[in-house]
Amino acid sequence: MAARTNRDPALQMESERAFEGPTWQDDPVCDFVLVHEVQPPRRIDLARERMLMCRLYLGLIRSMSDDYGAEFAAHSDSATFRTIGIYVFLRTVMCSPVRASTIAQALRLPRVTVLRRLQEMVKHGYVERVGNAYRVTDKVNIPDLRKKLSRRIDMIVATARELSELGKHRD
Repeated sequence: MAARTNRDPALQMESERAFEGPTWQDDPVCDFVLVHEVQPPRRIDLARERMLMCRLYLGLIRSMSDDYGAEFAAHSDSATFRTIGIYVFLRTVMCSPVRASTIAQALRLPRVTVLRRLQEMVKHGYVERVGNAYRVTDKVNIPDLRKKLSRRIDMIVATARELSELGKHRD
């Protein structure tokens, strides 16, 4: 019985060669590059679009961990921690510090979980308390921010282009 594969056979050997050289091991985003070769299972609706969104989401999460370093990554192993941090950041740049109860309601999380994560962020200097509200600290101003933000924007734009092309082909 032949093994089923989700890869285009014509591209399979080229793909395998791409993983043999030192560039694969040295390139932290290489596993996101070969998406064009993958043929997602037909049983999953809009699989290619969803695959692109997953790649984008994972790439953004990884870039956050890379940007803020090992200290952040060690304390941000949960999606909840990151999500709360992103929400507090958004509210800070909107000049509107946010209360824990508002975060809990907006993100549909238990208030006790939000408070625990906020306390962790305060402890590590990412967030500060202002009265009954929270805002991010200047610790968000990381080195090479413009370059790092540009990489994220490029990732989003490239994914948007690919999704747009897929949409045109489906119509």
